[in-house]
Amino acid sequence: MIKQIYSLIQYEEAVKTMEAGADNIGLVPMQNGGVPAHRVPLDRVRKIFDEAKRRGVTGVAIMLTNDPEEMLDLAKKIQPDILHIAGDGYAADKEFANRLKKVAPHTDLMQAVLVDNESAIDRAKHFAQFVDYILLDSGLAPDTGIGASGKTHDWNIDAKIVKAVDVPVIEAGGMSPENVADAIEKIRPYGVDSLTRTSIKYEGGRMEKDIDKVREFCKNADAAAEKLGL
Repeated sequence: MIKQIYSLIQYEEAVKTMEAGADNIGLVPMQNGGVPAHRVPLDRVRKIFDEAKRRGVTGVAIMLTNDPEEMLDLAKKIQPDILHIAGDGYAADKEFANRLKKVAPHTDLMQAVLVDNESAIDRAKHFAQFVDYILLDSGLAPDTGIGASGKTHDWNIDAKIVKAVDVPVIEAGGMSPENVADAIEKIRPYGVDSLTRTSIKYEGGRMEKDIDKVREFCKNADAAAEKLGL
């Protein structure tokens, strides 16, 4: 069971998150989208991703911009393991997937799918034709595109999507140490993702990971997956 933890900002925080059990770590490279306090300078992005690679952890670059040209430019500069499109005004298409492979041959593509009703099933099936991963998420949070709402959604729809597509599905949206085992049992995803419920938030939009909660989230996810033979 892949444990994906968003949204890292500082280097030491990222190291502690990896040590706590994260398999994937995600951060928002400096771009024209997202909360300013959460954007990470590119030199720090490279430092964090280099350390992740050394540890065998997957580095995810989160795209909150709605400009595909900016996304491709960032992918070329950073060469992340995964490029995650989560903006609320642009979604990947086959052309984008092909262009990404030209500028970043070893970068996989993840598309966020807003699960608001059963129409999400057809949208996920469409994206599954050309992306490497699908991430299922809740709500449209201000300035952060699809996700970061801290709310769950209808897991019955997610379970149908997992069965309907042939690419790995990562479950997001209000995932916490308390509900991750139930989500895994209900949905049987490839991975689980947490941002809001494993973060400490401060005034002005600043936040940091709650490492104890990250550790508990990862432990509970692994235990649930082992119990189910996933």
